[in-house]
Amino acid sequence: MVDRHNKEAILRLLRDDLEALEDTVKGKQRAGDLTDLELAIKTMQDDIENIERSIKDQSQAHSTTSAVLSDQNMLMSLARQERIANEDHQLAVALNDGQRPPRLLSGNTEPQPMHDENIDPVSIILQDLLTRISVRDELGNAEGSSRVVSSYQSTTRRVRCVSCLESHDAVLSMDRCGHEYCLDCTRQMFLGSIRDEELYPPRCCGNGIPPAVAMRVLNYSELREFSHRALEWTAKDRVYCADPTCSTFIPVFAINNDHGTCPECHKQTHLPCRSLAHPAMDCPLDETLPLVLDIAEAEGWKRCPHCRTMVELLRGCNHMTCRCGREFCYACTATWKTCECDLWHEGRLLDEAQQIVEEEVPQNAGHAVRQQALDGAIQNLRQHEDDGCEHHRHSQWAWRNRGSLQCDVCFHYLPEYIFMCRNCRMRVCWDCRRNRLR
Repeated sequence: MVDRHNKEAILRLLRDDLEALEDTVKGKQRAGDLTDLELAIKTMQDDIENIERSIKDQSQAHSTTSAVLSDQNMLMSLARQERIANEDHQLAVALNDGQRPPRLLSGNTEPQPMHDENIDPVSIILQDLLTRISVRDELGNAEGSSRVVSSYQSTTRRVRCVSCLESHDAVLSMDRCGHEYCLDCTRQMFLGSIRDEELYPPRCCGNGIPPAVAMRVLNYSELREFSHRALEWTAKDRVYCADPTCSTFIPVFAINNDHGTCPECHKQTHLPCRSLAHPAMDCPLDETLPLVLDIAEAEGWKRCPHCRTMVELLRGCNHMTCRCGREFCYACTATWKTCECDLWHEGRLLDEAQQIVEEEVPQNAGHAVRQQALDGAIQNLRQHEDDGCEHHRHSQWAWRNRGSLQCDVCFHYLPEYIFMCRNCRMRVCWDCRRNRLR
């Protein structure tokens, strides 16, 4: 068990480390805004302050507790002596009367103290902080969508992780959907959000995971990378280093007077032309961008109005959700539900309806039956946006083992089955259904 002085020393070291980490990210966003990493740091600082207060209270109560325990042990000793004397008397009476001796309890029963000195909640919490570099999230978030299970709690409660389907100690429990994750799978969700923008922010069934969880499952270098990616994934009209051998994202705090300084190679990028800085010279002509835009127009590609990423609609209606999370109309790129464009392009609508007929209607059905099914499919597809899809409701999905088994989100082919939305008929795998859909 860690003694008081060691606890205080450990907490001082933790506080110093947090202050050093806080200095590396301070001032890198607008005044009043906190990045996910800063919010996690503040949460952990609050936890350390609570632990220090607990240590102080524990010290003040120590003398009183010792006195109570001393009195308790003395009283228990007197009670035991009295019980032994009473049993001796019963034994003597039984032997004198020639009866069978009564069963004696004093030899194998020891009174147990009410206080176990080996159980020290403060030490357990400190161990949790040191081994996980973590915080105890009290889940004071507004939506109350999830809660973090501290390691000292999880050791007594093993669950079946919803991701790996194996029995492990619970690290993360989502209140709304009830899904529970082990340490490794929670960690993989955060690492995945570093590699793939569609997975940011980490979430389960549309509910965001508290950023403080990152402090629990990632190491220092991964936390830094997660913080950098958070700045990139949430930025509007992103700027990248113009040096093609670098191409590092330039955060907004590194931009000044139409020039952005790369945090890696320290070269400057001129924002109006997106080329390397060229003092006292006209902006060079970008000969490649017009060619790309011409190809995009010929192929029917669009650019997201938020992050400017090029996107392509392969199937479905004109309601487009970019990987950055922005919803817009694919026909005109206006913010979704702010324009008067048709919901469907007629060609894509007919293709989708014909696919439904091929999957649902027997091949030997007559022409009239197939035409009736086609008309019904078209009508249902036209009104599905008005009805709305609640993709995070379990009842929204049907289990399918026929037709296309390719996920519409990650494009992986599933060998046995896939989930299909009963309304819009989107097909997704189990991982995308939980962690990608917004």
